Amino acid sequence: MATGMGFIQRLFSPVSARAELLEELAVLAGRNQGLIDRLKRHAALTSPSIKAGVEALAEKEKSHVKVIQSILADHNVWAKLPEAALHDGSSNWARLSGDLAVIGAIAAELRIDALKWESVDEDVAGKLLQLAIEDDDRERELRKLALKCDALALD
Repeated sequence: MATGMGFIQRLFSPVSARAELLEELAVLAGRNQGLIDRLKRHAALTSPSIKAGVEALAEKEKSHVKVIQSILADHNVWAKLPEAALHDGSSNWARLSGDLAVIGAIAAELRIDALKWESVDEDVAGKLLQLAIEDDDRERELRKLALKCDALALD
């Protein structure tokens, strides 16, 4: 019976919680890198006025990936590879709207991860929360750029 209790204690120990959170963070780093790749690809297809803004957002997101990768590196964990997008969209508006959905999902996941990390490592939780706040601002910037592509939004 004592062996079973040891297993259960290990199952719910902070070490296993940290490992699980690091795995989630590794997947998130891959998704964030995928967003950067998408933004760069989509920037090349837009008009010059929108292209500069999308490229700037991609550069800002690079700093997020670096922060997440440094957290992972501190724990000897590698980021997961980014998943390829199934469909980019047939217009600039569709492509940027897809990017908008991705950045919104990443920001939400960062907020949730920050909450989970609070009981494990407050420093990491603070960094993740700061990234989520910055992604909220970038989501607004990207929304403005996407609206410039939508002819009906300009009426």
